[in-house]
Amino acid sequence: MEVRDVRRRAAAGASAKFPPPWADRLLGTKDLLAQASSLGLAIYVANQLSHLAEGGEVADLCCGLGADSIGLAMAGHRVIGYDASRQAILCAAHNARVAGVADRCRFEAADVTQLSLSGEIAVHIDPARRAGGGRSISPARYSPGAKFLRQLPTVTRTGALKMSPAVDYHTLADWPHTQLEYISTGGVCRQLVLWWTQTPPADTAQPSRKATVVFGEMTSPESISLPAGEASAAPLGEVGRWLIEPDPAVIAAGATDDLSAFLARSGACRPWRIDPQLDWLFADNSPGQTPLARSYRILEVVAGRPGDVRRAVRALGGGVVAVKPRGVRLDTDRLQRQLRGPGKRCLTVLWGRVGLSQRAIIAEGEGPSAQ
Repeated sequence: MEVRDVRRRAAAGASAKFPPPWADRLLGTKDLLAQASSLGLAIYVANQLSHLAEGGEVADLCCGLGADSIGLAMAGHRVIGYDASRQAILCAAHNARVAGVADRCRFEAADVTQLSLSGEIAVHIDPARRAGGGRSISPARYSPGAKFLRQLPTVTRTGALKMSPAVDYHTLADWPHTQLEYISTGGVCRQLVLWWTQTPPADTAQPSRKATVVFGEMTSPESISLPAGEASAAPLGEVGRWLIEPDPAVIAAGATDDLSAFLARSGACRPWRIDPQLDWLFADNSPGQTPLARSYRILEVVAGRPGDVRRAVRALGGGVVAVKPRGVRLDTDRLQRQLRGPGKRCLTVLWGRVGLSQRAIIAEGEGPSAQ
């Protein structure tokens, strides 16, 4: 019954991790599926690792049910997957056969902290981040722990370490030889990857951190990246005609000002902020469609009080209302029920703190992905 439920979850809706034909034959537990990457993200990371590892063998440490091993094999690597759980190894070997890459994968049960990792091998590791039934943010509570993880970039040639995207990049500033990449898909920042290499490619300058949005087909994902922390602060101003909401990966990477500079360079618009602490941008014209942000045409701005917002929604002919808070704690489910009006207009309320007060910006999203 658990396998049946895992297969259903693996192919369910926007959070699907595998194509239905594969998911229907998947082996795994609920915990292994929760830890697993989606196939699209696994392939993206594997392709990036190919640029650093130049093919060859990759050790996939803490391989779980094998999603990342499959992605690595699909990118052309030979993969050795290690996991302390024999159950995980059995599942990973089965899932590699289902994906048609068993000839490039082998799996072994092992304590990864006891392996003798060659200085020439590339490493991919997705440490367990669940403690006491919940997902842990701090690397100190990962398994294997922070001491082992910090040593990996110093003893191996190149690799990728997955961490919780909720980790603040400031806390990782002293990790050796690493670049940080916050990765999102489907409007959710799902991974933080620490990259390292002892011999960086001569023709590329790697930013210390960047934001990446992965989109498109699961088996052939596309992506767009934005270097973070390189642009000067966006100018300050008042609310404009358009609100630009950065993708969650852009916000996590601290790249809101970099997004502003990117949009200005592209000629799409010249954005500004209304508060240095608020990760929204504003402009007088639409920036157009970009995977790095969602755009909203502003209809009205009111004080952040439920009664004021409810009256404004009804005056605008609002029906279904989506509430998107930034910098404030709100019960969004309850508010969305309270604010829903009798009209047919689908509205978004972007609710944030500006200085000491709260503002509610009532808007309509641009394009099919904006709502």
